[in-house]
Amino acid sequence: MKVSVITMHNFPNYGSVLQAYATQEKLREFSADVEIVDYSGGESTVGRGMADYLRIGLRPNPAKAIARLPVRLLRRRLFDGFARQHLNMTARRYTTEEDFSGFPAHSGIYCTGSDQVWNPFFEENMRFFWDFIPADKRKFGFAVSFGNYVEERLRPGEVERIKKYVGQFDYISVREERGLRILREQLDYPGAIQLVDPTLAMPPGFWRDLAPGPGVKGEYILLYKLGREEAFETYAKEVSRRTGLPLVRFCSQGIGQIMRKGARKIFLPPVFRFISLIDNARYLITDSFHGAAFAMNLNTELIVYREEYDGGRISDFLRIVGQERRYVKDCGDFAVLADPTDFDSVNRALAHERERVDAFLSKVFGGAV
Repeated sequence: MKVSVITMHNFPNYGSVLQAYATQEKLREFSADVEIVDYSGGESTVGRGMADYLRIGLRPNPAKAIARLPVRLLRRRLFDGFARQHLNMTARRYTTEEDFSGFPAHSGIYCTGSDQVWNPFFEENMRFFWDFIPADKRKFGFAVSFGNYVEERLRPGEVERIKKYVGQFDYISVREERGLRILREQLDYPGAIQLVDPTLAMPPGFWRDLAPGPGVKGEYILLYKLGREEAFETYAKEVSRRTGLPLVRFCSQGIGQIMRKGARKIFLPPVFRFISLIDNARYLITDSFHGAAFAMNLNTELIVYREEYDGGRISDFLRIVGQERRYVKDCGDFAVLADPTDFDSVNRALAHERERVDAFLSKVFGGAV
């Protein structure tokens, strides 16, 4: 049975491409024919032409857009290359409404993958609700996330925009508790369940088999920062001072990270090296959901430093594995350093969650004709 998947597989971010890969590989345990729709619209500029990037980026700040262009090109090359090598994508790339009018529907199953696919801020991303195929086709959501949407509830216009499409899904699983509340209370979909991110549905051995060596000798503290909170930097330096361990900065965002002093820099390494860098670190300090997910999965001591609200993405996950204390919001709070993680407990929790993922997918595919 064919399975078509639509997800944020080409967003310029390590977590996005790895969750797409994990989704593909997990679904291959249930179907030999899994194909990812090569959708390059929505918020992603990976896959779009440079003319589109410049048209969008030059409007607010031309100088910054031009300065960031070399990094954008390198990121595009890295993540597009990973997708071509490791993802089974449609031969055609879909971007415009006209493209989707010719999408070849089939008699199999249609899956909406994880990450921020149902973030209502991404108004053009109705593609992630499969609005371009017939309503009677079999659809399911796999650990779908409403992302870093800052509201606890959808606004009336957002409910109206997506409610009819949600009702066409046979099964829905979401990544965060807030997603359950939105589906049950606002979208009249009471049967959804909460599941972990697809990267966590795959055991640590799966990831270690793919990962090369980290290329860093000795113990180190890995910094993986996506946001702009300056207190993150202050906190990381103090952790380094208190532990006596050097800082290694994972640079994936741009020139600003490369120019910072006080840490060894690793700039845009191959995607699977992201895994080995986390796996071999003594600590990971991050504000990233997927950074936190891989640290727990690979049993690396984790410190999440984030003062800004993230929609519950990280806090919900840490609650599942019983590690809420790894989330630090106060730049003067270093109690986590004296409280090592009980990884036996974490591993039991994740093993249980993987069983729940398999049970959900068995139900989805067990009802297939």
